[in-house]
Amino acid sequence: MAGRCSSASEGVLDRLCEPGAVAVVGSVKPGKIGHQLLTQLVEGGFPGALYAVNPGSEAPPEFPAVRAAAAVSAVPRGLDLALIAVPAAHALSVVEECGRKGVGAAVVFTSGFGEVGRVEEERILGETARRFGLRLVGPNCAGIMNTAAGLFASIEVRALPGRTAFITQSGAVGGAVLALAETRGIGFSKFVSYGNRADVGEVDLLEYLAGDPETELIALYLESLQDGREFMAAVRRTAAIKPVVIIKGGRSQAGLRAAGSHTGSLAGSDRVFEAMVHQSGALRVPGIEEMLDLCYGFTTLPLPQGENIAIVTNSGGPGILTSDRTEELGLHVRETSPELRSRLAEFLPGHCALANPIDLTVEGTRENYRRTLEAVLAEDYDGVIAINVGTPFLDSAALAQGIIEAAVPPPGGSAGPLAAAAGAAPGARKPVAAVFMAGGIVQSGCDRLAEAGIPVFPTGERAAYVLARMREYSRRFAAPIPTAAGPGPSAAAPREAVDVLQQAEKPLAAPVLEPEAVAFLETWGLSFPEHAFLADGAGAAELEAAAARVGLPLVMKVVSPEILHKSDVGGVALGLDTLEGVRKAYADMRKRFAGRRMRGVLLYRQLCGGLELIAGLKQDPDFGPVVLAGAGGVLTELLGDVAMRIAPFDRNEALAMLAEMKAHRLLQGFRGQRPRDVGAVADLLTALSRLGLAHPEIAELDLNPVFVFEQGALIADARILLR
Repeated sequence: MAGRCSSASEGVLDRLCEPGAVAVVGSVKPGKIGHQLLTQLVEGGFPGALYAVNPGSEAPPEFPAVRAAAAVSAVPRGLDLALIAVPAAHALSVVEECGRKGVGAAVVFTSGFGEVGRVEEERILGETARRFGLRLVGPNCAGIMNTAAGLFASIEVRALPGRTAFITQSGAVGGAVLALAETRGIGFSKFVSYGNRADVGEVDLLEYLAGDPETELIALYLESLQDGREFMAAVRRTAAIKPVVIIKGGRSQAGLRAAGSHTGSLAGSDRVFEAMVHQSGALRVPGIEEMLDLCYGFTTLPLPQGENIAIVTNSGGPGILTSDRTEELGLHVRETSPELRSRLAEFLPGHCALANPIDLTVEGTRENYRRTLEAVLAEDYDGVIAINVGTPFLDSAALAQGIIEAAVPPPGGSAGPLAAAAGAAPGARKPVAAVFMAGGIVQSGCDRLAEAGIPVFPTGERAAYVLARMREYSRRFAAPIPTAAGPGPSAAAPREAVDVLQQAEKPLAAPVLEPEAVAFLETWGLSFPEHAFLADGAGAAELEAAAARVGLPLVMKVVSPEILHKSDVGGVALGLDTLEGVRKAYADMRKRFAGRRMRGVLLYRQLCGGLELIAGLKQDPDFGPVVLAGAGGVLTELLGDVAMRIAPFDRNEALAMLAEMKAHRLLQGFRGQRPRDVGAVADLLTALSRLGLAHPEIAELDLNPVFVFEQGALIADARILLR
């Protein structure tokens, strides 16, 4: 039996993943799910007791070791796991019977619950399980596997043993991944298809697997989240221990409806999820192929310690394509040094290209591959992609052996997969990814490489992708994960800390007019140009005094709860540089908006010469407050140049957020312009981060535009929408 996990969830899910006795509840006739489950368990070598539970006390005769019982209550004591495959109408009664029996965990394969609209029945199912302390996976799932324990409690193909745990919300995706992985020889430590998530979900499983000694990497397929902030905290904790690779379904905007503001339209659900991935240290991939490639790479290669990659090939074209992709992914195909070229020239023919890619040509031999790789690995390259494009007259097994001899150090010299983390000792093993193209003529070489533990990829581009994402992970965790600074709680902070912060100020009340928004934001340290509010009906003397305080030229804006987009209806007057112009604009607005509940006008000192940005805050249904920054003016919608973070975050994270934007080059000083005050913008964003946590009643907050100067940043328009 596999060793127990030492995570914070120790004991909670052990009876699910490592049961001593398992009962299959439901029909076990051929063709039924129950029969398939027993077949999987028996043929997979489950070492514990197995029971078939159904009204007829039937057990398949081909499995003589399986004992039969008419009900769960009739099974001997010590039952750890029930696999429930009964009609939906009977699932609740079986779960309740399991709870009364003291069963530790159950997997409900039955469909016909929330996915078809029976949400209340599904809720009761989960509540019943929790009432008895029974952990329930499903309903509507494909089951679980623990290859080290011989537990294959699933209707999908049995996983090969390995060091990756795969969690999936979709049983169909899970089955496809297992089948594809089998053809590539990729194995798994654990597999959990959790379906509708009536009880056990992705957070429980992440916390359990974070401490699982048999798991080096966790891969997830997600479609929705139960609690985004809890999930983010769990991913953040787990990714600091082992890599977390995520596929998220629902990336497109189809079916999503953004609110009618810049912040709402720019902060789409998938962009927010992407921000969560970035902040938590997980690796997001677009599809199954990339996920399997990463699982393969992480469990067979040491982590790259830098960005310099050498490419050794026997064909120019694939070497060029691999070089292009490697550079696109942020790695460097640095030219070989004169010293290295001199060493290579000592044994390679004169027609070989030595610059990087190093092209051995079709005449490359086992010895040439070995000596070239040894020479490259001795230099300050951080990884190598070794490409062999097969032809019928080449012995791919011999070429593979040359790569193996260089890539696999003698006993005691290997850092081992994932052991060569950032900061590994000198002499640690460097990653060597092989690419053998293509088809049956290179199969013998692929087999030999796989036996030696060298990963083989079908193209150099895919090998480059794996090395780049592995480097991203090692770079992220070369130092401890930074924690959020300031008064805002971290993503993993206790609920009480958030409550204290929320009680710090009185909640806002709708509608929040612009003068109120400005006054409120100023209490959070945000800066505006000189301004004054003039109530409707004010006389000429009051208007002139307010204009004098603000200073000319100025901007005048109408203030009314009925007018959201002021500029669209003539509610903004710009460039008022004389008192006569101010008086005329005021009179015009009073006349134009006499029937629109006009409360007055807001005067701002007109700004010029600043770089325009947009900043904002949005309450996301999964992750809570999200802060956004983007290029302002017409660039907002034209380029969609936006970066975002989930609150809370510190000033360093805000600076990193701004560095992601194309407009960052303008902030730094582009084409002779003087640099702008990036620090002031970072301070503004961190203030929004804290504000969003303290005021969950704010649905959206738009600051557009924000003018950034050489010193300081001023907000020229503010709008707050409450839930």
